[in-house]
Amino acid sequence: MSFTILLLSPDADPSWPEKISRAVPGAVAKIYADPKDAIADIETADAAYGTVPPELFARAKKLRWICASRAGLGAAYFYDALVKSDVIVTGMHGSYNEHLSTHAVAFLLAFARRFEHYLPQKRWQRGPGMIDLPTKTVLIVGVGDAGGEASKLCAAFGMRVLGIDPRVTQPPAGMADLATPNRLEARLGEADFVIVTTPETPDTLGMFNARLFSRMKRGAYFINIARGRCVVTQDLIAALQSGHLAGAGLDVVDPEPLPSDSPLWGMPNVLITPHVAILGTPYRQKWEAILLENCRRFAAGQPLLNVVDKEKWY
Repeated sequence: MSFTILLLSPDADPSWPEKISRAVPGAVAKIYADPKDAIADIETADAAYGTVPPELFARAKKLRWICASRAGLGAAYFYDALVKSDVIVTGMHGSYNEHLSTHAVAFLLAFARRFEHYLPQKRWQRGPGMIDLPTKTVLIVGVGDAGGEASKLCAAFGMRVLGIDPRVTQPPAGMADLATPNRLEARLGEADFVIVTTPETPDTLGMFNARLFSRMKRGAYFINIARGRCVVTQDLIAALQSGHLAGAGLDVVDPEPLPSDSPLWGMPNVLITPHVAILGTPYRQKWEAILLENCRRFAAGQPLLNVVDKEKWY
């Protein structure tokens, strides 16, 4: 079956229309610099790549599939008309697993080897002792693909690995125990390191607040490579300033970019990277592979990869 797909995202590669037509003979793909330029073509389009704004969606008569141009979508992507429609939404899940998990564990290792102390010091003087990882416990909050990869890496260092996830029921490799979110507060008290890899959802928005930070073991480290809005920033700052938390490794914050006057910049026990955990991964090639495979499946009437629950969108 041939079909028409509109490429509405600015990151759509110019080579994709030709590649799509080769993958599905007869398929037509059109690129638009601005989604508003697709106002006429959306009426007869079968599929779209990127974000379809509500005013464009309202004109769509044949649309059956939207391929989102990223993995974590969040509430802003979905609106009532889309959620209530029969249009299938797919994402780019699994594109950055190895890099996200590596970045999280890099923070963990930096703290374990006291880099936050030694690197700024720039002198030959011994300071705090190293952290013996085989005697420590790490809690991974959000055991999706990236969390599963982080579990394997932490286990390789001899750590006891715990996990929290609302849907995953089988612990990934290296994880000693996996529990549902109702066990989160209890598990926090066991962990020397907490790694957050959860998506931003209605349940995780502002999840790490003063209450949860108070449940963490005194002297524990907090690492976030997920979404900044999963954390109440002021509560994190308070937990660090009070000494309850030993440190934090943050690739994501709220807001982004982090204001220059944020107290986090001046804390020697806080390591910050500017939302770069996914960089270095060939994610554009992975996105292309997912898009082309789903084009083949869509044309053949087969189930699509990475289908998103529009009502939960996580």
